[in-house]
Amino acid sequence: MIIPKTTSPVIMNWFLSLRRGEIAVRQVIWRLVDVLPLPSSTKQRLAPHIQRENAQAQVAALRSARATLTGQEVTHNSPELPFLKTATNELFVVDALLDPHVAGHITIAVMVGVILIFGNGIIEKSGLYGKDRPGLNQKSGVDMTIEVGAPLPQVMSASELTVPQMVTPLPSAAPPYLFYHRIRVSDTLGVIATEYNISPRVLFWANGLQNGRVFIVGSTLRIPRLPGVSHTVAETETIASIAEQYGVKTTAITLFRPNRVLQNEDLVVDKEIFIPYVVPAYPDAIINKYGGEEGVATMEAIETVTVLQDETNVRNGPGRAFDKIATARLGQRLIPIARYGSWVKLELNPGEIGWIKGSLLGMSDGLVGGLPTATNVPWPPPRWTWPTTGKLTSPFGWRSVPMYMFHNGIDFANAAGTPIYAARYGRVFEAGWCSGFGYCVRIDHGGGVISIYGHMLKKPVVQVGNIVDMGDLIGLMGSTYDAAGGGFSTGVHLHLTIKVNGKYVDPLKYLP
Repeated sequence: MIIPKTTSPVIMNWFLSLRRGEIAVRQVIWRLVDVLPLPSSTKQRLAPHIQRENAQAQVAALRSARATLTGQEVTHNSPELPFLKTATNELFVVDALLDPHVAGHITIAVMVGVILIFGNGIIEKSGLYGKDRPGLNQKSGVDMTIEVGAPLPQVMSASELTVPQMVTPLPSAAPPYLFYHRIRVSDTLGVIATEYNISPRVLFWANGLQNGRVFIVGSTLRIPRLPGVSHTVAETETIASIAEQYGVKTTAITLFRPNRVLQNEDLVVDKEIFIPYVVPAYPDAIINKYGGEEGVATMEAIETVTVLQDETNVRNGPGRAFDKIATARLGQRLIPIARYGSWVKLELNPGEIGWIKGSLLGMSDGLVGGLPTATNVPWPPPRWTWPTTGKLTSPFGWRSVPMYMFHNGIDFANAAGTPIYAARYGRVFEAGWCSGFGYCVRIDHGGGVISIYGHMLKKPVVQVGNIVDMGDLIGLMGSTYDAAGGGFSTGVHLHLTIKVNGKYVDPLKYLP
């Protein structure tokens, strides 16, 4: 019989135990041959069989050992039935010591008894009792251990036992918002809150309405999956300062996985984070306007906006550099669609779209920010405007006053505090104290073109990241300079520099 290496250890135990029983039966018969008063002729006839059995047992043992060492299949020969038949005939039939039927029963009884004795707990080890055997060793046929059993249990005193510390699982990384509700005509904050079985206050804070954001027909409100506050990071804010503002630990922010922030991480300005399970009271301005929870629930979605100035220019893009396509009259009501910067995209008539600056529609920055951001906005035409008013006092190029040097821009002189405007549409990438220039603003206009406005009176009115339109106020004329950076100023003026692909160019070639 061939036993594969993958045979279950339980079946292997059964087979080995039965094999031990078979061998034991033959050993008993051999003992009977030695001790029973048999005729010498019988012993002589059995002697060759006994010798052959001993030789076969030795050969089988050597083969099993070799197969185990080499990882080959282990073979076990079946019992030598001819010998058993011969022994039975000689003992019980030929010499007529016992009746053949009685001899058969005795032989069976002897085999069963030997198997039970030499089986060594075979039934219990086989797993028939349904018990788990944690000590069961499942290995390959090469290194399989024949005897298997469970390890002894380890006994510990009560003082040695320790209670594991409870670990709070991290919240789900799923976003804090379940749904986005498309606002319909006649929707109110209370109606939407009731529809999703949450309170108006939870809906209010989850959507940042405390910042002046409004919900407008066609835009969306976020439906949170848990109560909390939506917070937009401002300059100089840290995780610690935000946590202190809302009365929570910093881990309330860092362990909320959708925020994707670390404990000591520097926060990105304008990044939105969610502080879970914090629902503050309404701001005083909201209480004064609506009178409490019931009043806030009546907050209505804005359907249209009103033009505040007659003959308001409507353009084909978000900026003064875009062409004028129409004019809007005083009091005209328009449907807001989206925003880009401080400009609002509106529906003038069915199918007719235009852009108007939000301040000309009576919309604060917060109201404009409540609109969805427009996508696929074209870059404005490369149009320029004069950055200030005054006298041109120093041209571009080499000059000898106040010293002989190359002047990389042009200067405008006027009274301190004269407004300075962006000469072209672009994004502010530096605003504040600058090397050489004192207070200054640098604007990226795209396409490798930048403009620089130096020697301002005080800190600019714009910040890094702001989108400015042609003609937007960015600061006031002054006479600051940074001597350590090689700058100087002899009086109140604006220094304007324009660079194209890193090279200084004469601004007068671009200004109208």
